Amino acid sequence: MLAYNTVFLIFLIALIVAIDLQNVVLAVFLLVVIFVLFLVVHVYMTALWHLASVVSVLEPVYGFAAMKKSYELLKGKTFMACSMVFIYLAHCGFIGVVFSAVVVRGGDDYGIFIRKVVGGFLEIDKSALNDHLGGYLGDYVPLKSNVQMENFEV
Repeated sequence: MLAYNTVFLIFLIALIVAIDLQNVVLAVFLLVVIFVLFLVVHVYMTALWHLASVVSVLEPVYGFAAMKKSYELLKGKTFMACSMVFIYLAHCGFIGVVFSAVVVRGGDDYGIFIRKVVGGFLEIDKSALNDHLGGYLGDYVPLKSNVQMENFEV
């Protein structure tokens, strides 16, 4: 990670110099390189992180040990895992852009039907929801039995 940060810092300083020299071609090239470096490392770390959280649930390892285990599990399947994470992030970005364009800033450009479909019917009657959940907001009632899941043998 130290090497990545060093390379990133070098390219960032080179970008500042290119902007100062008003060299547009070099600045665009450096922006593309910085974006690709960031994207590749971000996608890889996201794949490791998500796999580490699954490992933490399924096995009794946590933190850096789970990250190490996820690194070992990704060996040989890194490209596939990273491409799946990239596709997931691309879909999330696309959904965010469409939602922002249609629902948040849509205004009268889009009909009410389109805004409702894209927005997922987000207008919730909060008073009715409060009345509905009001019955569940009482005091904590402990369970009558003292059965723990870890005492069961399969």
